Amino acid sequence: VAAAGGPLAASPRYDSAFADEFFATKRAAVLRRQAAIAAPLTAFVGRVVLDYQLGRAQTNRRKRAREFLAIISGLGPAFIKAGQALASRPDLLPTEYLEELQKLQDRVEPFGNEEAMALVEAELGRSIEDVFESVGVEPVAAASIGQVYKATLKGSGKAVAVKIQRPKCEEVVAMDIYILRNLSGVFSRMLGVFNKDINLQSIVEEFGKLIYEEIDYLAEAKNAIRFKELYGKTPQVVVPDVYLEYSTRRLIVMEWIDGVRLTSKQPSEKNSQLVQTVVQCSLRQILSNGFFHADPHGGNLLATSDGQLCYLDFGMMSEVTPEQRYGIIEAVVHLVNQDYRSLASLYSRLGFLPPGFNTEPIVIALEDALPDVLSASVEEFNFKSVIDKLGAIFFMFPFSLPPYYTAILRCLGVLEGVAIQVDPKFKIINNAYPFVASQLLSESAPELENALQSLLFSNGKPRWSRLENLLEGASDTSDDFDLGAAAEGLLDFVLSPRGAEIRYTLADSLVNEIDLILSDSAAFYTAQALQSATAPFGVRLPFAAPAASLLARLGTSPGAASAGSRRGGGGDSAPDGRSPRGIDHAERLAKMLRNSRGVNPEVGARLARRVAADPEGMRIVVEIAVGLAERATARALRLVFGLPMRTEARRGRS
Repeated sequence: VAAAGGPLAASPRYDSAFADEFFATKRAAVLRRQAAIAAPLTAFVGRVVLDYQLGRAQTNRRKRAREFLAIISGLGPAFIKAGQALASRPDLLPTEYLEELQKLQDRVEPFGNEEAMALVEAELGRSIEDVFESVGVEPVAAASIGQVYKATLKGSGKAVAVKIQRPKCEEVVAMDIYILRNLSGVFSRMLGVFNKDINLQSIVEEFGKLIYEEIDYLAEAKNAIRFKELYGKTPQVVVPDVYLEYSTRRLIVMEWIDGVRLTSKQPSEKNSQLVQTVVQCSLRQILSNGFFHADPHGGNLLATSDGQLCYLDFGMMSEVTPEQRYGIIEAVVHLVNQDYRSLASLYSRLGFLPPGFNTEPIVIALEDALPDVLSASVEEFNFKSVIDKLGAIFFMFPFSLPPYYTAILRCLGVLEGVAIQVDPKFKIINNAYPFVASQLLSESAPELENALQSLLFSNGKPRWSRLENLLEGASDTSDDFDLGAAAEGLLDFVLSPRGAEIRYTLADSLVNEIDLILSDSAAFYTAQALQSATAPFGVRLPFAAPAASLLARLGTSPGAASAGSRRGGGGDSAPDGRSPRGIDHAERLAKMLRNSRGVNPEVGARLARRVAADPEGMRIVVEIAVGLAERATARALRLVFGLPMRTEARRGRS
């Protein structure tokens, strides 16, 4: 921290005990600032408490949220950052407050250029002219913590962005956090009217650690370097270089990249493509590597003239462990399955709820709140609607969301807001699901195996349509998805002791699916041949009509075969209402195999050897062969004796 007395530490780090000792010697300054903070906040909390006592809390909630926004906006950088952090804390504030705080703008009037250049020289330890050929006469951006100038490096002539911290920024932030921590006990008692056990002191300390990281520009420089190493080679993504030799705790110099805000008013097909890029890149950051940009708002994302996406501002980053990433994926699966009991148990396991808390009321609340959202049409279904519903539950019960989880909520919420500005029909959940699919199918963690089992199997029976959609989405969306590796992982799971329940029904399910594909394929291609089997002058061959009748008895008419499948199942139906779904499934499978990495004869041979070497695998193969032979024999006998065909292979796919 740097305070009025000079540098207190080599790098700014939050230390409440040290702050107590340091500010004990500055009582007059602390009391003046404390009065400026406490007066509006105490009056505000008093009005909220009075609303609850008079039974008008719900009616006045939006009004109070706007008042809170106005107070926060006028109290300085620490409070602006605190407000932005609170905007993603549905466990602490109701929806109206979250929506108002999301409007908080971190834009303030710039401080003087002379003072800024003096600070730059002080940080560099030399004159401006020794480092830069030129520096812009006015800042290109100004925020609560620092402001940015465009400059040109001496010698190389490279354009750079020079961000210098506001004077006494660390001192102001340090004092405000110290005062907030001292006032937190009083406000916690006043907020007891909400019937929530809110430990404001721990929240202030958590926020203190976050903002101290953000005001350390050397930490930001290291974040940018790490971010570039991880994601700089992603197609269509560019990350500026950092000039560490010119960067300090209060000064950072980075490569200047020309571009316009991704959310600029000018319509651009490239911008729509870049929205897909930023969403997929962000999902990779969160769910694959675990190190992610936690503040991807429009000002931190540029569209370059050559159609690339540029990330800026690496002060607000977050990180998740593999176990935390698996928990996020599990939560998505439970939401898709509408398995609210498992979702509530997951929240308890992740430590979001007090130990031993009865989750049954949460299950009931989830069942009441979420079905309407999850069953909504694509036009109505978005991340915000899900978070609003979950947020109300987080606020209702004693949830305590960890920093990484709130950072993810903020990241995805901001991303969807940016995306909708570019493409109003964009839905981040629809674009996220395929990436979640690729992670489910690619990673071998026990938590993900359990999630995959609950997603793809119901009472031990495969949900083939979900498996198809999962594979297709992962293949189409993720360049990193290896279908061969996913197939090996699925096979290992099925043949393992954990897959015992599934193996008992797998053979019957596969017989149904393979029989469906084979019978529909035979009918389709035979029908195609019959329809083209005409003699000269358009006279149909004598066997065409009897053969068509025969195919109709087999369960698929030529009309059905020719009309439905080539349109992906959405074409004309046969007279009996059926279409050759087997053809559609076969074509989708073939497309996935063509478009996916890791699909080759070597992988196929390896899978075959794995099955042949496992007794359970061979049992399944034998059962499938016997089942298909029985189907073929039964179909032939029914055909010979003129009996109606059974339709077991044409049952709906779950």
